[in-house]
Amino acid sequence: MMSENERMDDEKAEFLKEFGRDYGYPEGSKSIDEIRALEFKRLNGLVYLDHTGATLYSELQMEAIFNDLKFNVYGNPHSQSDSSLAASERINSARQQVLDYFNASAKDYKCIFTSGATAALKLVGEAFPWSTESTYMYTMENHNSVLGIREYALNQGSKAVAVDIEQLNECGGQSDADVYSTRKYFHPPQRRDPKLSKEMSNETLYNLFAFPSECNFSGIKFDLSLVKNVKEDTQSFFKGSPYGRGCWMVLIDAAKGCATEPPDLSKFPADFVVLSFYKIFGYPTGLGALLVRTEAAKLLKKAYFSGGTVAASIANIDFVSRRQGVEESFEDGTQSFLSIASIHHGFKLINDLRVSAISRHTAALTAYVRKTLLSLRHVNGTAVSVLYGSDAAKGLSSGQGPTISFNLKRPDGSWFGYREVEKLASLSMIQLRTGCFCNPGACSKYLGLSETDLRLNFEAGHVCWDDNDILHGKPTGAVRISFGYMSTFEDAKKFISFLVNSFVSKTTCGTKLKSSIEGTWKGHSEGEIYLKSITIYPIKSCAGFSVEKWPLSSTGLHYDREWLLRSINGEVLTQKKVPRMCSISTFIDSTKGKLFVESPNCPEPLQIALELNTVGSFTEEADVYGRRYQVQTYGSKVNQWFTDAVGRPCVLMRCHGAEFTSCIRENDIRGRCRDVNSRLNFVNEAQLLLISEASVRDLNTRINSRVQKGSFAHATESVYVDPMRFRPNFVVSGANSYDEDNWRSVNIGKQLFTALGGCNRCQMINISPWSGQVQMSKEPLATLASFRRVQGKILFGVLLRYETFPVVDKGEETEHTIQVGTRIYPERM
Repeated sequence: MMSENERMDDEKAEFLKEFGRDYGYPEGSKSIDEIRALEFKRLNGLVYLDHTGATLYSELQMEAIFNDLKFNVYGNPHSQSDSSLAASERINSARQQVLDYFNASAKDYKCIFTSGATAALKLVGEAFPWSTESTYMYTMENHNSVLGIREYALNQGSKAVAVDIEQLNECGGQSDADVYSTRKYFHPPQRRDPKLSKEMSNETLYNLFAFPSECNFSGIKFDLSLVKNVKEDTQSFFKGSPYGRGCWMVLIDAAKGCATEPPDLSKFPADFVVLSFYKIFGYPTGLGALLVRTEAAKLLKKAYFSGGTVAASIANIDFVSRRQGVEESFEDGTQSFLSIASIHHGFKLINDLRVSAISRHTAALTAYVRKTLLSLRHVNGTAVSVLYGSDAAKGLSSGQGPTISFNLKRPDGSWFGYREVEKLASLSMIQLRTGCFCNPGACSKYLGLSETDLRLNFEAGHVCWDDNDILHGKPTGAVRISFGYMSTFEDAKKFISFLVNSFVSKTTCGTKLKSSIEGTWKGHSEGEIYLKSITIYPIKSCAGFSVEKWPLSSTGLHYDREWLLRSINGEVLTQKKVPRMCSISTFIDSTKGKLFVESPNCPEPLQIALELNTVGSFTEEADVYGRRYQVQTYGSKVNQWFTDAVGRPCVLMRCHGAEFTSCIRENDIRGRCRDVNSRLNFVNEAQLLLISEASVRDLNTRINSRVQKGSFAHATESVYVDPMRFRPNFVVSGANSYDEDNWRSVNIGKQLFTALGGCNRCQMINISPWSGQVQMSKEPLATLASFRRVQGKILFGVLLRYETFPVVDKGEETEHTIQVGTRIYPERM
């Protein structure tokens, strides 16, 4: 039987037959394998596929930067000292390197350093000569930073217009401008301030047209002939529209495209080009540039002046003489001169490889993955993936960049959520990006989302970076992978294998979870099922304590998750964000009326009274997971103890009551809470969690089977996951593995609990709470994802609601208790 390595070798040989001329820098001084081995040792086992977001710096590049800064002295360039002159020389040299990269002459273009492409765009918007008759036009496929310029235009009374341009496939004898004759214009409302309205003088009317050299959503490369079409053939380009008046200037957002194909400004003389250097060679971040055509720079109007931009100023009168140089006029304050010195080493790396070779290398990987994605089929013959880009663009582009944006479908045609893909990819050590990538126009265009869809999604609570990946049956974003100059065939192949193993259906029996548990649903388990352990977690996300017997209340187990830690800015702290919380131990002694808390980071334990302070302590309200709570807060001594324990400023809160009406039902996409009929402390979904000992045993068997098969790159010894890793309230013994999936309700002795469904697991279960130091791993979530996945959720354990509420007698609750060893009687579906 062929091994995994042999299979990889065979597939790479087939890949090289088709792409060997372009892949791996065959004409360069170093091969791609040498580059990875020498310059990216930190990627061992990791597949990084987010180069559109930020490419990676080379380790040799960083060594060169370090040595440069180690052996040279660079001072503030706004002086005449030797160290200042050394910095100025490096800055001037860097400007020329940037111009050379874009094939722009120093006579025709100036390079203004900024904090990034976004700052460069902001500078253009602030300084452009807007008038009430001006138009700002931008293509639908644009980053939010480009869209943001419209605020400057609209605030000056100008028009802002979004345009969707589609290039015709057959040009015939048409002019270049007529090639783009299929257009749709979208008009945001104009902001007409009467104070701004005035009759046009004889001054020239200036308009601005903006487009990306490469779309960061789809990877489509825009035909740069747009520059000349808009600037030089204006009347033909805007024929049939009211936008042909005045002088049109062009802005190119090259932040994404310049990593593999920088616009040639000698051929396509755009007025403004923006870029960020980390997109090209990874470091430095926080540094970009605006390339501005010399003639266009004369039209920019800048109000603010600062150190470095003035020749002279007087503090007590209105007098300032500005510097005349374009760069000096717009680079406010001291330039980031050490970062600017660093880009020399980045450009050296890119120039040694040659950007044209980088383009061919990444294009080979992109073509291979796109072709493979399009060929993937489920067992019933339906397509697995839907790709967005050149295949859907009706010939708009002049090519496809090294970016692939897509979504995945199940055999029944429903969508896999992009967050599910991202979560599973992370478990497989694959880094990618999901969402709309700050490009709302391209996102809505390719996903087929109307303005009504977008508004409904927003009203339903969907915002950037949230988990609402499927709304009203449609994806709200996509999955994006992208390649960089150091990407390899092995990266691409591992990604394809991940998709095949995780999302391609090879059987016809529905979900993997159903098939894994069908055998346990048919009969009752043999022998008795009984309660093996009870655990209470007084403080959310901190360690709990086990008991033999414990009282129940209307919120579940008494005192369970009645306290939580919140950061100064209102964020609820959990082990996912602050792993040190797992080392905070808790214990309640009801006879003493105290909650005892200990931490290895605090010399003394903390004691907190259980008795509620009823004197003016419940006026504060807090919003936690979509519910409003009245909370008790504590003084500085308690808060400082927890601050020391977790290593960040925080406060302790105690639940006093919740506004139940604000809890959202499971099928309402705005909420997380699954239990809407009972009182809840600070829980995510329900009052209680039950775990089966048999299910944990089966999980451990599966984990170690994968270890023995070599599914984990760094695991060689057996792995054991304790039931307490899942933070259960109840652990039961005697049931068959996963029998609890089929429980409708359960009686634990005389106490009745309703089952609310499986518990959706996250990476918190990969944190080991038992070692002296916090340990993170891929298990057990990685194995659970391989067989316990349903509709984007990884399920393990069952959520419960306590139904036998205590009887109220004379203003006090009659205590109901639960005890270890009690017989369990489940009612099955």
